[in-house]
Amino acid sequence: MDWRENINTLKEIYPGHFQIILDFATVDFLKFVLSNEYKYVWVYSHETKGSLEWKSYQLPLFDNQSYQQVMARHISFDFIMPTNEFKKLLPKIGPGITLVQLNELPKYYLNPATIKGKSRYDLLSNECGYLFEIDLPSATDYGTLVSSDRNFLQSLLDSKEIDWRNLP
Repeated sequence: MDWRENINTLKEIYPGHFQIILDFATVDFLKFVLSNEYKYVWVYSHETKGSLEWKSYQLPLFDNQSYQQVMARHISFDFIMPTNEFKKLLPKIGPGITLVQLNELPKYYLNPATIKGKSRYDLLSNECGYLFEIDLPSATDYGTLVSSDRNFLQSLLDSKEIDWRNLP
């Protein structure tokens, strides 16, 4: 079987967790997947634009109370915000983002950068009530959309609004 047969199709990757490999989707695809029924969007391993260059920032170096003016680069962080607020940011979001839409705030120990595979999705499901995780690379490449809700993913594949032969 040719690996391209798996693109834009629904596959079970772990028991109870399903994936669609997205054929060159961009952040514009998010308008189709974000649900108003879920409270939060968690963006993780987010990097500021131009993070390779030294730039001036006010950063909390020692605590969350005081900020220091510093030159910094390679800034990477996680952030969570209400879904409706995140949707307002969509036009400003550049290429490349990884996010989870969820109903419960994650516990301090849940770090998607270090927890992989089935354990990661089980924790997202059991502790955060996640709808999906999507990874859209910054370069034109294949992305992934993972959910424990098979019906949600199938509804996207069946949607007349999405041109699966030419994803936004």
